[in-house]
Amino acid sequence: MSKENIYIDLNEDIQSVIQKIQEAEADDLELVVPTGARILQNIVDAHLIREAGEENSKNLCVITSDLMGKIFAERAGLVVAGSADSSQDESNGAVKVVQASVSTGRISDIIPRQRGIPVMAVKKQSAIPKKTIAKANTPSSKRDSKKASDFNLGSGNKGELGTSFLKSYREERSKADVFSELSKINKRRFSLLGRLSPTSFVMVVVSIAVVVSFVVFGRALPKAEVAIYPAREAKSEVMDVVVSSSLPKANHEKGLIPAEVLTLEKTESGEFAATGSQDASGKARGKITVYNTYSTQVQKFVSSRFQSEGGPSGVGAGKIFWTTKSIAVPGYTTKSGKVVPGEIVAEVVAAEAGEAYNIGPGKFTMPALKGTPRMEKIYAVSDSPMTGGGTGEHKIVSNDDITKAYASLKEKIRPQFGEFKQNLPQGFQLWPEAYNEELADSSTSPEAGAAAEKFTASVKMIARAIVFKNDDLEDYVNKRISSGLADGKILLTSSKEISFLKPPVVDYQKGSVSATLNVKYDVMDEFNEAGFKDSITGKKKKDIDISLYKVERIEVNLWPFWVGSIPSDSDRIKVSIVGL
Repeated sequence: MSKENIYIDLNEDIQSVIQKIQEAEADDLELVVPTGARILQNIVDAHLIREAGEENSKNLCVITSDLMGKIFAERAGLVVAGSADSSQDESNGAVKVVQASVSTGRISDIIPRQRGIPVMAVKKQSAIPKKTIAKANTPSSKRDSKKASDFNLGSGNKGELGTSFLKSYREERSKADVFSELSKINKRRFSLLGRLSPTSFVMVVVSIAVVVSFVVFGRALPKAEVAIYPAREAKSEVMDVVVSSSLPKANHEKGLIPAEVLTLEKTESGEFAATGSQDASGKARGKITVYNTYSTQVQKFVSSRFQSEGGPSGVGAGKIFWTTKSIAVPGYTTKSGKVVPGEIVAEVVAAEAGEAYNIGPGKFTMPALKGTPRMEKIYAVSDSPMTGGGTGEHKIVSNDDITKAYASLKEKIRPQFGEFKQNLPQGFQLWPEAYNEELADSSTSPEAGAAAEKFTASVKMIARAIVFKNDDLEDYVNKRISSGLADGKILLTSSKEISFLKPPVVDYQKGSVSATLNVKYDVMDEFNEAGFKDSITGKKKKDIDISLYKVERIEVNLWPFWVGSIPSDSDRIKVSIVGL
């Protein structure tokens, strides 16, 4: 029967050990496990090792000096022995191992020694007696006084290892007051932290970190922000300016500023109800086109009758309509061998009142020409229905209906124009006086006065805006003001208020605006920022004398908030002049 040693690493996991058992060729396997090895820290891994041996028909023996590991291995049903000697008996080939007796184990093997006590004082114990287990196929040597079965820690000896360990544990604890020393050390080191919960511990650490941060930042990174409210002197000036799309660039000396003309066109249409009414005892009306294919000569007719042949379904056939005035139909022409009829549009009215004459498009003939060669050569066609025929009252499209329809459509367009004014090109400005909206076109179908229940209206509107760059106007105004300031005075640029002295002249065709501006502004005395910083370094807020600086007031904000004085380093002082 073959035998094989398997050496286990300290941090080797259970899966790796099982794999080594499965891949081993020998039937008898000795697992050499170092003290503190990962796989002997719990009984579950010990059971998994035993099951792996049974499943692969291996006889396993655990060789280790790890006391708790021995207990776990024994309880799991594994054969356990002491640490192996690398040498073999040359005479009989036996492997020397430490006897698996827990009674010789020492608790100091797993308990750290007390600081300050010499190593030898803790380890002073009798050596572990060694015994020899003969191989299964080798007779016992004479110097072996016990059989190999004496070291068999199988099922027959379960419990013996654990009992021996506990007995050894009590004996050694009574000899050396190791635990008492350890307890004293732990109490000295962790008396405070041991009473804290994890949450409390974290809060303590965070609180300490915050306090330390405040102290560090307060000493190393203080800063001050000082706002100066200067004494102001009000001024005003009148300026002429021309904004034009024809200018290539600004001319500040002449007050010329380039501009752009922005245009937006929008069309909106909708259907509306007719609310007007009139006497329906009227005659249907409409228009027809009269054609002449009879002669090249003009055919003249006084107010004449035209008879409807009806539409595709014959509806309205035989209805008589009269032209409202005399007509002259041009003669036909010939083009590329084909006859091109002469034509003229004529307005017609029904011979009688009534809705029956409200017929659809169709062909018309002239009863007066019946029986003559002109009967088939001169005819008429209507492209739209005849309307207006009826009795009693009926709805018509009134002027008021059309006005309201146009107003409704304009309101639908105006929000789009509002977005147009708001979404100007970046950096551009629009004066309200340089913007307009215009009704470019409008129409209805049918027109005002026509009999109808509903009608369709359409409007087209155009928005125009003359815009210019903010910077061009600012530069022009600032330069005009600065050129007239007295020595020692500074313009407070944000104090400017610009208005029109009179309404500007706007020409949308030329894209120009001519305006006279009334500019109001404030000035202040020149301010020595460097000298001001040097004069306030290291001072408290209350110690700053504002009368020394010709200002209305001074506001100081210190950071961090607990800092009581302005930093001594002037580079950490930020000064801003309100309105500049």
